[in-house]
Amino acid sequence: MILKSHMISMLVLAFFVALVLAFVRHSEPRRVGRYALKVFLTMAGGVVAFSWLMRFL
Repeated sequence: MILKSHMISMLVLAFFVALVLAFVRHSEPRRVGRYALKVFLTMAGGVVAFSWLMRFL
């Protein structure tokens, strides 16, 4: 799968990384979901901030 936008690619990667980390760290489905969401939002915030910063360089 090749995406033309680097930002979308990074968000897709963040989603899958968050999902894997959540499954490795927790065993209860509710905790997996909450942790995955927390990690994804943190990583997505970093993606948006870094993309915004790179726009000016």
